Amino acid sequence: MIRVIPVLILLFYACIEDVKKREIEDWVWIAMIAIGLLFGVYDYSQNITYRPLAENITLIKIIALFIIVYMAILVIERRSFHENIKETPYIIAFLGISIVMFFAPNPFNVIFQNMSITFVFIFFITFFGLMGGGDGKALIALSSLFFGIEKTLPIFSISVFDNSLILVVFLPLVIFFYNAIKRSKFENIEDQKLAKIRAYFTGYPINIKNLNEKVFPLVFYEDEKLKLRSALGTIEYDIERYKKEVLPHTKRIWVTPGLPFLIPITLGFITAYFYGDLLFKLLFHLF
Repeated sequence: MIRVIPVLILLFYACIEDVKKREIEDWVWIAMIAIGLLFGVYDYSQNITYRPLAENITLIKIIALFIIVYMAILVIERRSFHENIKETPYIIAFLGISIVMFFAPNPFNVIFQNMSITFVFIFFITFFGLMGGGDGKALIALSSLFFGIEKTLPIFSISVFDNSLILVVFLPLVIFFYNAIKRSKFENIEDQKLAKIRAYFTGYPINIKNLNEKVFPLVFYEDEKLKLRSALGTIEYDIERYKKEVLPHTKRIWVTPGLPFLIPITLGFITAYFYGDLLFKLLFHLF
């Protein structure tokens, strides 16, 4: 329980920074990993050991396979090769240090086993666009402090990710009921029935004068009329220019909040620690 307190403080701080600035400084995750290592030193002094994920040779094979796949991706993704190649030395260094630490005394070997395998998992999650890099750092940092228990998967951070995905599903329902209660309407937008239904679950109307960098517009002006865009993903746009283009045609626009994923991760961590892996429990009850 003692581990939970500093982690929650750091996670709540990171959530506030993510909402305000859409960016979190790396010192937050470095501090969390440092706390994990300090707990490791204490546990080592008390002869407390953790359960290893697997045999070292098995984990080394996984990392070796990952490096092969990673290099193949670099070659295939030629457009972003020069940008991604800059990160390669850091990735290789981290995984190399982790492999060396696999042979360190318990609990340090288990800490680096969890961090390295979590990193491999996070890489593919971010590669397919299911999570941002900053959110991945949070899960890697958590893996230095918490390990699989009976009510979670062997890698605790993956249970946190599972829970966050399940919890974020409820957000569209909250937005829908908000719009239903407010009886939100679409001004000067014709047809697009499917787009309007989608917007009811993913956005809400505001006065265009209140538009800011914390939300993303769903309405744009094209072919001399207002249209709704897809709510999936964020966009880069100039607020003042956007207002000039759209304001002559409507005073109220629909926006999507672009909720930082770190908030569901924090909720996923709380539920995983106190209750367990929601997906695992659901499947257990079904089968």
